Amino acid sequence: MIIVAGQNKNGVVVQSVDRACEILECFTGLREELGIKEISEMMNLSKSTVYGLVNTLVQNNFLEQNIDNKRYKLGIKLFELGMLTHRRMNLENEVKERAEFLSKKYSSTVHLAAIYHDMNIVYIYKKDSPDSVIIYSQLGKKAPSNSSGVGKAIAAFLDEKLQNEILEINDFEKLTKNTLTSNTDIKKEWNKVKKLGYAVDNEEVEMGLRCVAAPIFGVDKKPIAAISVSASISQITEDIIEDIAKDIKQIADEISFRQGIKF
Repeated sequence: MIIVAGQNKNGVVVQSVDRACEILECFTGLREELGIKEISEMMNLSKSTVYGLVNTLVQNNFLEQNIDNKRYKLGIKLFELGMLTHRRMNLENEVKERAEFLSKKYSSTVHLAAIYHDMNIVYIYKKDSPDSVIIYSQLGKKAPSNSSGVGKAIAAFLDEKLQNEILEINDFEKLTKNTLTSNTDIKKEWNKVKKLGYAVDNEEVEMGLRCVAAPIFGVDKKPIAAISVSASISQITEDIIEDIAKDIKQIADEISFRQGIKF
């Protein structure tokens, strides 16, 4: 198949990907199953071209074939991605209601991070305070599971198999003198976090910054996200860490409860 890239006002468009997206949009509530001929007629494309695109979508679980009638329907991958988006939107809404309180009380930045594909933990929401603007965190940026508060809060509550996978696939960078990079030290830190119920980034991502975070759980009692308070070490002093942790844990538990978990 020839891949043709075009250009519009928003940037480069790959024709084959664009057509694949159009194929997915052919499936509606009125047309839950379609054959190759129907799709080719709807898109005004040859059946051979449509077959190649459809087969690629099937291989990646975006479409499924009905074995009985050989027609196609939307696949499980779309459901999985849709649920991720739905969960992210729900989590963001839940956190927004509480971020203002935390940000004002502690003159801090509030973060929400969630698990995405391949066990990556990424920032999906951020509320800065006028007194605390955290530069290192950006929406969509990966949160290190060995050093960031949200990363440690999530990783600590994963099962051992997933923890080992994280350790195997990551080559942790020593961001500051406090950053833990050895698997043994990281595992000890995760065990400590699990025992306490919250995580502390003590100048491990950036010198001069401290963060307190707690995990948010889904209906299967597995961590799906974490919420944190971040500010300078002069704002988050050691004597108020436990107070912040108490507030963070209470809010994380409230959000977990609203996700359907029963403690």
